Amino acid sequence: MLLSLLPSLALIGLALAVLALLRQGWLSLDNADLLDVLQRLAASSLWIGGTLLLIRLLDKVVWDRIAPRYVHVRIPQLLRQVVAVLLFLGGVAAMLNQAWGMAVTALLATTGVMGIVFGLALRNILADFFSGIALNMEQPYRLDDFVMLRRNGRREGVTGIVREINWRSTRLLTPEENLVVIPNRIAASSTIENLSFPSPVSENELEVTLEWSLDPAFVEPVLAAAMVETWAMGATCGEQPPKCRISKLDGAGVTYKVLYMIDPRRRPKGPARHTLLSCLHRHLRHAGLHPVPSMEGHPQEALRPQRPVDYDAPADQAACLAQVRLFAPLSGDERLALVAASTVRRVDKGAAVVRSGDAGASMFVVAAGVLEVLVTPPGGSEARRSGLLGPGDMFGEMSLLTGAARSATVATLCPAVLYEIPHVALAPLMQQRPALADAMSKVVTAHQARDAVAAAAASDSDTAIQRRKSTLAESLAARIRAFFASQTAP
Repeated sequence: MLLSLLPSLALIGLALAVLALLRQGWLSLDNADLLDVLQRLAASSLWIGGTLLLIRLLDKVVWDRIAPRYVHVRIPQLLRQVVAVLLFLGGVAAMLNQAWGMAVTALLATTGVMGIVFGLALRNILADFFSGIALNMEQPYRLDDFVMLRRNGRREGVTGIVREINWRSTRLLTPEENLVVIPNRIAASSTIENLSFPSPVSENELEVTLEWSLDPAFVEPVLAAAMVETWAMGATCGEQPPKCRISKLDGAGVTYKVLYMIDPRRRPKGPARHTLLSCLHRHLRHAGLHPVPSMEGHPQEALRPQRPVDYDAPADQAACLAQVRLFAPLSGDERLALVAASTVRRVDKGAAVVRSGDAGASMFVVAAGVLEVLVTPPGGSEARRSGLLGPGDMFGEMSLLTGAARSATVATLCPAVLYEIPHVALAPLMQQRPALADAMSKVVTAHQARDAVAAAAASDSDTAIQRRKSTLAESLAARIRAFFASQTAP
């Protein structure tokens, strides 16, 4: 702070030194007019330096320290600038009156005509200035508020966090990390929706209408799993995931209402709703469900019954495996052979399916539910979440394909249905189709990077991480072939 005060202090010190030398007679000049001008200039410098020092002290002490600590608000830049301009104009007026003997009222009358001319030429700038004053007085939004500005009744507007309100414009930081500068006159004439007042957290709702014949005992866990995944991804806020309840029964079907909370400081409304709908679509699709069409637009489709997935039926299990990238190269008969050797596991909430460091000879495909992948960083004591798993995802494939120990702990966030595929089920396929090792290695590389590489990501450089991924992809196919060859060798 002292460095910012040095110019003002230097100007004041120089002015005081000159005045002292003149008054003590140490600095004598033969020309009386020149001596008088020098005295007036020194006095003017003293007034200007004192005014600048007062403005700087007000900025550094009152605005930056006292106001945030005791008033608990950030002072807008516009208010700082207005106060600074008023103080400076007051200092100039006092300087002209005291040092030069000029009447301020006469000066103002003389410049009145010029002020009108400049006012007409700078009407937009003046409109921005006075609109900024009005915005600061009414305070429809403050710094760090999340707001939406709409013009002419438009539904969509400019949304962002208020970063600055100056004499000319309001600056918003959008959810896409773009800075938008809005002239104050436009902001003042817009419809302002302050999403941070009175509370930044807002409640939203979403309705999903499903077929009449569907059993709520089957539907509700599917919807609940989608809400758990949405909440775990940070799209909704609150201590618990959103809840789903039946809100309406009519000819269209059974309507479920989802109530969810959004904090725009963490996730804007649009991206949060997109995440929620994406999770709903994923879980409903893997469960064999879809919202019913409108009765008016598609009456025959609306009456067509839906068939939910039977997790114990071989055909539905094979259809689930077909959506997994690891098993995409397999034929339908080969997937049915895997299903015949696999086991359906139903796991309660909070259970650890696999633990890091344990030996494993099987892999899992998620048919329903949400699980979290927990990895302990090198030198760390607590496991951190490195990813989420939902319907269609798989885990444990590294242990199945290479015999390596489990690289992460996988636990359920809600009740889940898993298909466990043992090593003995995949070994015959690997012998019949050796090329599967290459296709599977590409898929497994990304998953292994999620566990092994993500655990060291906090301490490794990006270059080291990419090098490790490349090395893993090159060696994985060879490891898979070698492991299965050793398991089948006599």
